[in-house]
This record gives sequence, C-alpha cells and structure tokens, in this order.
Amino acid sequence: MQTLILAAGESSRFWPFSEICHKSLLKVGNKTLLEQTIEGVKGNDVILIINPNAQLSDEITKNKSIKIVIQEEPKGMADAIIKAKSLIKEDFLVIMPYYVNIKDYIQKLSKVEAPAVAVKKYEEGDEKTHGIARIEKNKIIEIREKEKFNYADYSIVGMYKLNKEIINRLEKIQRPEYKFEDLLNEIAKTKGVNYFKADGLPSLKYVSDLLSIKKFVYSNVKQKNKSEKPKNKNNVFIETSVIIGKNVKIGNNVSIKGETYIGDNSFVGDNSLIRDSIIGENTEIGFGTEIARSIIMDNTHIHSGFIGDSIIGQGCRLGANFITGNRRIDRKGIKIEIKDIYDTGLTRLGVIMGYNTKTGINTSVMPGTLIGNNSIIGSNTEVKGKVESNKLVYSKKENVEKDI
Repeated sequence: MQTLILAAGESSRFWPFSEICHKSLLKVGNKTLLEQTIEGVKGNDVILIINPNAQLSDEITKNKSIKIVIQEEPKGMADAIIKAKSLIKEDFLVIMPYYVNIKDYIQKLSKVEAPAVAVKKYEEGDEKTHGIARIEKNKIIEIREKEKFNYADYSIVGMYKLNKEIINRLEKIQRPEYKFEDLLNEIAKTKGVNYFKADGLPSLKYVSDLLSIKKFVYSNVKQKNKSEKPKNKNNVFIETSVIIGKNVKIGNNVSIKGETYIGDNSFVGDNSLIRDSIIGENTEIGFGTEIARSIIMDNTHIHSGFIGDSIIGQGCRLGANFITGNRRIDRKGIKIEIKDIYDTGLTRLGVIMGYNTKTGINTSVMPGTLIGNNSIIGSNTEVKGKVESNKLVYSKKENVEKDI
C-alpha cells in the first residue's frame, strides 16, 4: 500500500523546538520520529511531503522506496494530497509523521475499504485539536471541526485510507478556504465514510505531548535490542526492562529502572537513579542525579539534581543542583504558554527546554516552565512561565556586610 506521510506543517505549537526543525525531525531515542514512522511502514512505497527547509537524513534521502514532494507553503492536507497526485497509483494511506507505532495498525488497514478514517472514543476537550464524528450503522455520517455536537461520540485521528476519486474531487474544487475535512464531511453526509478504531496512536499537537510518545519510542528500541540483565557489580542495579546502548559507562551505586533507554556513548555517574526515561547519545548524567519519566536528547550534560517529567533538548548544559518542580502543590493540572495558554491535561510536568541552553548552579524551574533555545539561566535563579530563546535570565541578589 502506498503511504503518504505529511511532514510539511509549521509545528507552531511545538515551541521551542519548532525554531529548530519540524517536530517529526526531533531525535527521540536513537532515531528521529519520522525515521521511526517510516520504519513502521517498511515494505510500502512512501510519499513524503516536506517543507522546503527540512533537513532530512541520508537514511531517508537515499532510500529508493521514498519519493519526496515539497509543499512550498503549509496550505493543509488537501493541497499536500493534490501535489502528490502524479505519484499515487492506487488506494493510499495518509498518516502523520510521528506515528512511531504505525506498524501495529497496518494489517487492520488492509481490510478496510477506502475512503476510511481512523477514530477513537471522544474525550473531553478533543474538539480543540480533533475533528468530531457521529457514527450510525457502522458508518461515519457527519464530521465537524472544533465542535462537539449531539450523538457525536468519536474523535478523528490523523490517519486515513483514501482512493484516487478523492484527489479528483479535491482538484475540481481547489478553493483556499476549502479543507480536506469539508470534502470528508460531504461524503459522510451523502453515503457515509468507513472507519477503523485506532485508540493507541500518539497525538503531537503540543510540545508537552512528546512525553506521551516516550513509551512507543522505547518499544521500538526494545524490539531491536536486548535488555540488560540485572547487575550488582559496584552496587549497580539495572532492571531487565532497561535498554543500554553501546559504549555506555556506568558509575558506582547506580540504579536504572523501568522502560528506560540510554543511548550510545553516554555516561551515568555515581549514585544516580534513572526511571522510565529516554536518554540520548553522548549524554552525561553526573553524580547523584535523579531522572524520572523524562526525555533527554543527545549531547546534553547534567551535573546533578532532579529532573522529572521533563523534555531537555540537544546540547544543553545543566549546572550542579538543577531542580525541576514537576507537580503543583495543589496537584491541579498544569498549563503552558504557547501562542496562548494551553491546559496540558497533565498533573506532572517539569520543564521543556530547547537546544543549547545552559544553567548555572542551584537553578530551579517551576512546573510547566518553557525555556527557549540558546538561552542562559544564571546561578541561584528560579524560573517559571516562559523564557524566550536567546535570553539571559538571572536573579539580582545583594550581599550585606556589617561589622560584628
């Protein structure tokens, strides 16, 4: 089956990483999200829609089964499908570039007749980021964008099985305000649209959603790597679930637990504890550091401290005793500021930090803090809310000297 992968959007809700690359080109674990998605449709001919600024790896550009189409401007899904028309020969699959667990659905898709849409059970607030669908007699009979309506109990997931007739109809209309969802709703109301359930696909609308994809990345890595056996040498304990890359050095009195992956050429210092986290390549975790349920990207150095439920970009340098607050005292949900104030739906969220940011000693961040790329946070500084990229932030403190 031909597979169209949409990777040309603006990723505007993915700040600060949107300043660096498209969200699908973030490396989480041992590969980018896009590379992991392409692996999941191995054996299919892939048509990859990208923006003109995308920097693709050799693994993608040299793959003869991948055809690349440039979408000059982010004009939406309808425009992307029309641009790929000359390459489409049969019924085709349309997916998002971060469906790193897509292989779990390929067999199910082969049995569904196009046009068909992936759906999941509606959850409160889905209308903010999903189309909402009403289903009767095993067909979708109505779809609305950004609106919950009566008897609509399902949300549209960004995966579709389509046919060439859809492309022809889109070409005939070609109005700027006309969206792919408009056509899908027209078909739903006239003859109905088939559907298949896909409750387990990740959603990456906002940058905080990256934490939800962690378990899928871990699963992909585990399928290709053997788990470490428990170790007690030098008081090191590694659970059987943990995946350790090549040339990783581990100090004394270290404990590594849960669904954790540590990338090649990394270092874990004495007395450290790592739980349910993805640690990138060439990363240094210093003495006495605790990391829980977090993503740490490549080439980042952490001297010591606590990092919980956080995302740290590539090339960061975190000074001694760096502390993330990851829960509100009242245990309420955590909101972040990207374009507007967004309720993440999470009660645990630490810091989201861009690439190449540095912190001095004894810095701390409050729950839901966002820090941009290439910024510096000074020593003994507490940060909350949002720090833009390329900023220097520090607290002014005055020493008082008096005679005794």
